[in-house]
Amino acid sequence: MPYTLSQFKEVLDGLGYNLGPDGLNGNNGNALDAYTQAAIQELQAQYGLPMTGKLDLATERLAQSLVRSLQHDLNTAIAAKLPITDFYGPRTVQAVKVFQRSLGLPITGIASLTVRQRLAQTVGKATGRTAIAFA
Repeated sequence: MPYTLSQFKEVLDGLGYNLGPDGLNGNNGNALDAYTQAAIQELQAQYGLPMTGKLDLATERLAQSLVRSLQHDLNTAIAAKLPITDFYGPRTVQAVKVFQRSLGLPITGIASLTVRQRLAQTVGKATGRTAIAFA
């Protein structure tokens, strides 16, 4: 299911990409402003996509994959019982906070690259699988 720009901003924010000085609170809605374009470019660069700064199909699919992987790994690591979706909603935020608390990390609900890497390591140790590289 395609994201609206507003939904995509929630995903960007949830994954730790900077949406400006006020974060998502100051940058919600369907405007593709300079902060959102920069956040999209950072995501694209980090994962080897063309840096268009636009919500194109490849970028959308990448974000969906990241969110689904995050939710799956939270279910594995802390038994979060999250539905696997394309969206970074309140239940995902709460599960990230539980995971952060379990490791003594700052409790923000934001799954930054560092948090996602720690989660992949935790899941890898618990399941014996190799941790996924998040760039």
